[in-house]
Amino acid sequence: MQNLASIKKLLDAIGFEDGEADVLLMDEVVLAIATLPEPRQALPLLFAWFEAHAGLDLGSPGAFVHFIEERLDYFPLLLASLARRPTVTTVWMVNRIANVASNAQQVRQWMEVLQIALAHPQADEDCREDARRFLARQEGRLPSLG
Repeated sequence: MQNLASIKKLLDAIGFEDGEADVLLMDEVVLAIATLPEPRQALPLLFAWFEAHAGLDLGSPGAFVHFIEERLDYFPLLLASLARRPTVTTVWMVNRIANVASNAQQVRQWMEVLQIALAHPQADEDCREDARRFLARQEGRLPSLG
């Protein structure tokens, strides 16, 4: 049976080629996480992994994001991760949440998170570029939401 320490070792073993994460190993990590007694306990490890590999291609959106998004219990962890170090992956996750928001107030709340990420000193230029693009997209949606 897996534990969080063994999941951390698996995460540390994920290699990168030409700046892209090994998606097969990422899939194996998700399968290992699924064997934990409480799989959601691995979420902080995944967010820390995103932060540690901020400038790399971690999937589109990738196995980890799909796993995280299986349930809507991750928002506090996402916000905490963004406060530490926004990444392309985490701002993308914010945009995905905003995309399904059903009213302008909810979209604006997530736009505020994108604004904070955009201004964060730890955000790299790719992250800032995505945050700007997502902000423009969400701004364009506001009139239709009322």
